[in-house]
Amino acid sequence: MHQLNLAIDLFLAGDSLASLTLAGAAEDIPAGLCRAAGKPVAADAIADYHEKDVDPAEPAEKRRRVIFTVLNRARNTAKHADRPNENTVEVEQIHPLQMIMGAVPMCAHLGLMPSAQMDKMGVWIHGRPEAFQ
Repeated sequence: MHQLNLAIDLFLAGDSLASLTLAGAAEDIPAGLCRAAGKPVAADAIADYHEKDVDPAEPAEKRRRVIFTVLNRARNTAKHADRPNENTVEVEQIHPLQMIMGAVPMCAHLGLMPSAQMDKMGVWIHGRPEAFQ
């Protein structure tokens, strides 16, 4: 949860790139723990929801792969910025926000108490209706 708290601090300070890389890791950890415990995983729920948005003629596995590619595009671009064809990294505020919003409920599923940073993030989100779009 330490990575998630740091990601939230960086996000609230306006550092979207650093927040994205930490939030991505912070989302992966509870996702693995939730999967192992048979609890809901945020990315799977998002993929299930958006499966209807991908060409139904494609096999189910490919549809999910397309969704995960879109979900992880910003994080993967930041991770692989050393590749010759990726010499710039553009991170919008929504990218780390999505990762944080996926990680927080999984922490709750695991029985972790909300941190002060999570509470601050909740206040930030509820003050911005566009975060729910």
